[in-house]
Amino acid sequence: MQTKRVKCPKCGVMLEVNNSKNEVQKVIICPKCKTKLKVNFPPQQEPIEAPTVYGTPKPSGDGGATQLGSGLSGATVLGGVPSGSTQYVAPSQNKATGTPYLLYEGKKYSLQEGKNIVGRKAKTSEASVQIETSDRYMSRQHCNITVTTMSDESKKVVFSNYQNKNQTIIDGQEICTGDEIRLTDGDSITMGHTTIIFKLS
Repeated sequence: MQTKRVKCPKCGVMLEVNNSKNEVQKVIICPKCKTKLKVNFPPQQEPIEAPTVYGTPKPSGDGGATQLGSGLSGATVLGGVPSGSTQYVAPSQNKATGTPYLLYEGKKYSLQEGKNIVGRKAKTSEASVQIETSDRYMSRQHCNITVTTMSDESKKVVFSNYQNKNQTIIDGQEICTGDEIRLTDGDSITMGHTTIIFKLS
């Protein structure tokens, strides 16, 4: 599977685009500013290292340069294809360090290294992080948040849906089954009707 990291020319957010179906061209929507982005992949499956080109595409024979632009038709919204989902990542210059936790109504819910199943607090809930809310639109095992400490001591925190049957939204972007979203400090996560803030400090 090919993977490319590209930068949205409008808001500057870094995106990690997976190409599990070996498509020559993939069109996505930036989860932050909703700009349509076109990402070109070479036909071969080998990973490539190519320059990023903004705006007008280069002529053929450019070595498989990544081309980004807006106003494209036939866009695939983030997570529209579970097996080829787009991962949203933090800019490398902003090193994500600190202790990750969720904040809801003034209460902190710590996230441990590894897999954290988050859901509504209930007697029958098996979630490792149980949010105290009466919102039955939040599933008892709603999402998975995986925390990984990288070699430079920074934290990689990745969000995905779990066994929920209800809607999940991060910063206005609906999250579908198969999506993996890399969280950054201050992200707003709505599970059902409950909005929680992710913090890394």
